[in-house]
Amino acid sequence: MLYGELSTGALIAVSVPGAALVAMGLARRAGQALPTVGPRGLPWLAWLTAAGTWELLMLSDENLPTLSDLLDPVLALPGVRAAAAVGWLLLGAWLITRPGPREDPP
Repeated sequence: MLYGELSTGALIAVSVPGAALVAMGLARRAGQALPTVGPRGLPWLAWLTAAGTWELLMLSDENLPTLSDLLDPVLALPGVRAAAAVGWLLLGAWLITRPGPREDPP
């Protein structure tokens, strides 16, 4: 939100659904009943660490493009942008509908 060039309307359109999904996921404690990931989660952890490191390095130097800058030409097409937004919201909905905490029988 601090680095973008979003208009006020676009910022609200992105922030409100995102905040709602985060709040719903936290309230439902989404995914808590799932078994622990264990070693099979290490590739995901490595990928997320690499992506986060990439973004931090790119934001520290204004001459290097961030992932957002690289995707801008693709997302400039309205159909692709709409599909990406719907996909992002569907991913959030899937995450918050995962099983909640297990109820132990009395």
